[in-house]
Amino acid sequence: MNDISAKLARGWIEAWIRMDIEWLREHLATHFVHTSPFGRLAGRDHYLETVVPMARKSVQRLSIKAVIGSEDQAAIWFENLTPKGAIPSCDWVCVEADKIKAIQSFYDATKVREVLSSDEQSTLGDRY
Repeated sequence: MNDISAKLARGWIEAWIRMDIEWLREHLATHFVHTSPFGRLAGRDHYLETVVPMARKSVQRLSIKAVIGSEDQAAIWFENLTPKGAIPSCDWVCVEADKIKAIQSFYDATKVREVLSSDEQSTLGDRY
């Protein structure tokens, strides 16, 4: 069985741990879509331009707890330590052609909202 989805899910969080934006650029599909409690961001470059500055402010440490995966999907359970405390989090990672095409993030956004300004939060979801 091909475990590329689990490897990419682990790589996703490890890249954020290292703030390795080049890894993210290389492994996210150009049409990448990220959905979180803040909203939906479409497009790899748009996502990175929006999220990287806020991640530098709100993420102090990430630690991976577990990863499970199939050929084209994986779930990664991790802890996000913010300046306001730890947030248990889970990302559902969808893979296509050996790239991450979509991630649905599940977490309580309360502590992140305490760190980011209202203006910053408003940019984390595209308007339709």
